[in-house]
Amino acid sequence: MTTPPRAETRILIGAGSFADATAALKILGRLAGGVNVAFGGLLIEDRDMLNICQIPNQRVVSASGTLVFAPSPAQLRTVLEADAKAFQRSLAEIAGPAGAAWSFEHSIGDLVQQALTASAGWDIVVVGHRSVHPMRGKIISLRAAPVADDALEAFSDQLASALAVDHLLFSVGGQSDTTPRSHAFADLDGALAALARMNVQAVLLDLAHGPVRTPDQLRQVLEVARCPLFVFGAAGSGDQLEHSTQIPPSQDRP
Repeated sequence: MTTPPRAETRILIGAGSFADATAALKILGRLAGGVNVAFGGLLIEDRDMLNICQIPNQRVVSASGTLVFAPSPAQLRTVLEADAKAFQRSLAEIAGPAGAAWSFEHSIGDLVQQALTASAGWDIVVVGHRSVHPMRGKIISLRAAPVADDALEAFSDQLASALAVDHLLFSVGGQSDTTPRSHAFADLDGALAALARMNVQAVLLDLAHGPVRTPDQLRQVLEVARCPLFVFGAAGSGDQLEHSTQIPPSQDRP
């Protein structure tokens, strides 16, 4: 990923499609005017889908849960090109009013691994997920107790304020604070079970501080929460990734 420009907060949005990026982009659009920010977009093409599309008459499960024929390679390329244009257009729209810099690139592979691999130089990596709830949900910050994460909490509060929604703190492995917005869980599984029962607009977590530390755990949170994940501390997660997923630095855009 191209080295991001200087900014107080540098945010990279990784998604497998424009539909999966839309919820995160809308959230960031509400936030952009209040912070010195730079944005990056990373459209990650799923390698398995690319391979499936090479097989004639192959069936896949659609987003609505129905069984449909997989698109041809040419059809898939058309869809991806349209997604890339829409993604870039939305980045420009949210960056414009704030005068924020932005960049955009493609990648191929696993969503979580590629987003983390591209994280060098970015303060926050957002893993996109399409919206599944018609109503706006809560903001959840997920942290390991008793670790205090001031940056995570401050950004969570800022996000909740910009969206005019509640911010709840999920603390794993310790006692809960005596506030209505704090919930304590003995382990990560307990926190994930609670997330699965909630309408959540975004989950914020820090890979450096836990309780989520690995790509597999991050996938678990994404599957359960069904919303964008705002990941702090991603730049230090490279040792968790397979060597084959590493992306060489891209050339700067002219």
